[in-house]
Amino acid sequence: MVELVFMIKEILLKQYDRCHNENGWFVAIRNAIEGLNFEQAAWKPIDDVNCIWETLSHLTYYNYAYLQRFQGIDYEYDVTSNNETFSTGEYDEAHWQADIARFDAVMNEWRELIATTGDTKFGERVSQQNSATWAQLIADVNAHNAYHAGQVIVLRKMMGSWNAEAGVS
Repeated sequence: MVELVFMIKEILLKQYDRCHNENGWFVAIRNAIEGLNFEQAAWKPIDDVNCIWETLSHLTYYNYAYLQRFQGIDYEYDVTSNNETFSTGEYDEAHWQADIARFDAVMNEWRELIATTGDTKFGERVSQQNSATWAQLIADVNAHNAYHAGQVIVLRKMMGSWNAEAGVS
């Protein structure tokens, strides 16, 4: 059983890296936002679509929430609707760079915790209310990050700012 848990941890780390910052079959979220300025990050093809910046805010929100819970902190959502997680502050370059830095900090902390946490944690239930194991939840968080990375690439292609040499065309 210990070998299987070790394999799960290694698979989660590889999946995490592929979804966060190592392109594989798809472009990782960190690479999808690389090189964008605030105007590009705030661009929308129509009003009823989340811009790249709003999507990054959403990802930071949920990755942070589950990071806190993984550490045993009883994180309570401070929003009443998922739509509120797609909000940003002022649209300027300083705020965009600050939001990227916050995202990077959350994601780097997640990576470090996955790598250093004891193997048995991944087989534990997330909470009394959530019957998923931490391995299942982390896999879902990774998939969520990959899903939104795809949206970012589509938006970048629509605005003409995606360089196909930077990843999957």
